[in-house]
Amino acid sequence: MPVKLSDLFGHKFVIDSRKVQPGDVFVAIKGNNVDGHDFVKHAFENGAYAAIVEKDTGFENQIIVPNTVEFLGQLAKTIVEKFKPKIIGITGSNGKTSTKEIVWSVLSSEISAFKNEGNLNSEIGLPLSIINSYRGESVLILEMAQRVVGDIEYLCKIFPPDIGVLLNVGSAHVGVAGSVENIFKGKWQIVENSKEALVNFDDERMRCTKCRYFGTTGGDYILSKREYNGSSTILTFEYEGEEFYYQLPGYWTKPMALSALVAFGIADMIDVLFNPLNLANYKPLKGRFNVHRFSKGYLIDDTYNASYESFKAGIEEILENFPKPRYAIVGAMKELGEYSTYYHKKLSELLEQLDGVVVYDKEEESKDISCSNIIFRSADDKEIISFLNNRLINDSFDGVLYFKASRAVELDKIVEEVLNRKF
Repeated sequence: MPVKLSDLFGHKFVIDSRKVQPGDVFVAIKGNNVDGHDFVKHAFENGAYAAIVEKDTGFENQIIVPNTVEFLGQLAKTIVEKFKPKIIGITGSNGKTSTKEIVWSVLSSEISAFKNEGNLNSEIGLPLSIINSYRGESVLILEMAQRVVGDIEYLCKIFPPDIGVLLNVGSAHVGVAGSVENIFKGKWQIVENSKEALVNFDDERMRCTKCRYFGTTGGDYILSKREYNGSSTILTFEYEGEEFYYQLPGYWTKPMALSALVAFGIADMIDVLFNPLNLANYKPLKGRFNVHRFSKGYLIDDTYNASYESFKAGIEEILENFPKPRYAIVGAMKELGEYSTYYHKKLSELLEQLDGVVVYDKEEESKDISCSNIIFRSADDKEIISFLNNRLINDSFDGVLYFKASRAVELDKIVEEVLNRKF
């Protein structure tokens, strides 16, 4: 007898036939370069229980739907509507994942809370995360990503936020979106499609009648001070004329501190105690301004991804809080399209403030990094590592090495090699 939709509940949904385990449901998605329907046979060979497809593939245990991506969204929407949780939607050009993790850490100390895993934040990944992992928690904390205008609106229609959070709007993926104006228009859709909104007061473009604000220069929730004492960071928040102090272990960057402030604001908006207990054990995600003691100085791994704005934030942190000499090991920023040369030139101006720059020319866009303080550049990772080990680093190194580039550059592999150096 053919499989029915009701038979699929309790099974894991998978979109990569290579990752199918016995009992999984394979969803065939037609992409720009690969058509999942070509791998239905492989999925069943790996033990798939059923397949969701858009056309007849000749297998009995298949369910044919008009659009497999929309099917995932509607199934996830049905699951969420059954439990009626409060939904927090989070987007921005930078810091979405870290903010989601920090908000979840705070709220889960007091109430049952769900967050989408890792960076499963797209029209495919977010529904998959709900279908496979949501178990009726009372609050959903959902990171929502945008590549083109309309992505956020689509996600908000599936999972309508009670509170939409817009962290910032910058140049990330401008080559895909077409312009920074388009990026803002798309990100602002989280405000337009939410009951309430919490947005960045420091960005004058973000103003609306249903908005509440977080920021450093004003707003409802203000980060008024941040101090690092060598082992912990003391944050001072202002709200309704009162000051609140929180001491958190380790080094908290300004973006991380603002993420904690967002959590403070959300807790207030949904009337939950702001409990920073879990933040005592919070560790930044790998490649997001990870501070390592290195010889007598520091190595900072900020290689998870890169945009002009995130570079600017990282360099400001280094200039304000880390000792000289300050060196940056950098690579290209990707997905900037026709704006690539412009933003790499702007990056070059930022890098002029440092004592030296090493450029890893693995991706062609990095050719436009042209600051006057470049001390070495190469497209060969072994040459970069050799230069760092033999010319820059010694047993008495007491400055900082800052690593940053887009993920495609794979600068993280060089970081691992350098961290393994024996002093």
